[in-house]
Amino acid sequence: MKPCKTFLYPVILLFIFVINLGNYQKLHAQTVNLVTPDFYEWEGNPADADGPCIAPGEHRLIKARIDRAIKNMREAGVFEKHFDSRQRMVHPLFDWPMKQAEGFDDPGYYAISNYVDLDPDSAMVLDYNGLNQTYDGHNGCDIRTDPYFWKKKQDNQVEAIAAEDGVIIFKVDGFFDNNCSCVNGNWNAIFLAHADGSVTWYGHLKNGTTTPKDSGDFVSVGEYLGFIGSSGCSSNPHLHFEVYDNLGNRIEPFAGPSNPTTNDSWWANQLPYYDSGINKIATHSSIPTAPACPGIEVPNEKYVFDAGEAMSFSIAIRHSITSDSAVVETFEPDGDPSTLIDLTYIRMGTFFLRTVLPIWNRTLANNAPKGKWRYRVTYYSGSYGTQVEEINFWVAENCVGNLVHNAPLTQSKYYQASNTITSSSVISNNVHIVYDAENITTLTPGFQAPVGSKLEVKTNGCN
Repeated sequence: MKPCKTFLYPVILLFIFVINLGNYQKLHAQTVNLVTPDFYEWEGNPADADGPCIAPGEHRLIKARIDRAIKNMREAGVFEKHFDSRQRMVHPLFDWPMKQAEGFDDPGYYAISNYVDLDPDSAMVLDYNGLNQTYDGHNGCDIRTDPYFWKKKQDNQVEAIAAEDGVIIFKVDGFFDNNCSCVNGNWNAIFLAHADGSVTWYGHLKNGTTTPKDSGDFVSVGEYLGFIGSSGCSSNPHLHFEVYDNLGNRIEPFAGPSNPTTNDSWWANQLPYYDSGINKIATHSSIPTAPACPGIEVPNEKYVFDAGEAMSFSIAIRHSITSDSAVVETFEPDGDPSTLIDLTYIRMGTFFLRTVLPIWNRTLANNAPKGKWRYRVTYYSGSYGTQVEEINFWVAENCVGNLVHNAPLTQSKYYQASNTITSSSVISNNVHIVYDAENITTLTPGFQAPVGSKLEVKTNGCN
């Protein structure tokens, strides 16, 4: 994906090989859906002269404004006021400039789309690692949100944050943030000066969400700057992170064999070039949908099912490399492995894809055990290492109109009622109970949920 380009790459179907872990007969004729990366993969042709994230003229104006501001800051003693002498002697070591907002805790939430283009030839591109994960004239690092970037934008799921302590040089806000191409060059952005006089840019922010702080205000590393949007010359929500040293020279902060701008990394912990890993695993009522840009994706995530119901399993993977693999498993409420899904996923085809979202369709047996199931993915990547992610989903008890519980609850269960639930039961240690009544749940004298047990009360009922 090249989020700052305007061309939509043709959809490429991935051929996905599925190998059974244990008994091949368990899979029978089950196959993996043919899917595209995230069901939407924006790509641009590096040879197309449709312009970078910022038009050259606008870029020069921003750069000149920053240079003047830095000069004024030096004369006013701003750096001496906010930073000690040791900080002012060395370039910063950046933390990652994004994080998930409070209340969101997926295993991952981003994928690097493009690095800095280090080849001055307009017909060529070169990233810091000697490859071509960039496009011509690109001055920063593009980091998209993933999966479902438009939904993440709508729900304010991912924040741009200060990569290092700094002073706000100036900020821009108030511009449209649902761009799908370079029809509007005005972006929402914040520009920070750091202790040594180096500068970072944070561009394409969501309209109306930039920090209330303004020019001259100090921000700490990790402090909120704004939510990720798609303002300016942008084809989807992402952060454009651009770096300049104390002399105004553009810097590629990733150290590598083809980076002449710095001999050492400007990151506190530099990510691998292929930062492969799981961003999310989920269960669904049906395959996610992705309307045309800028339509909001519909993940169709669901975590409560009835016996005999159809369901889907997904893995959102960033920086997927051919032959990286994942062991995909489910476990029944008693802990036993299930044949519902029990396989190894190996991605074949194109060597590198920024994101992929393999999905498997399944149907729960009519006699599927009721209770809390586990869905577990063990991902093996040559660049990232091994990552294990696990979530729970439920096979619910049959829906009733009104439910009354008096006996002890000794097994984890999900109870549904279209009207009321009343309980005076005692929940056993290590047991998880969900009461889901559309009208009201009443806990009467005698009910106990001791330490070690878990009770959830919901109001969906049988819907």
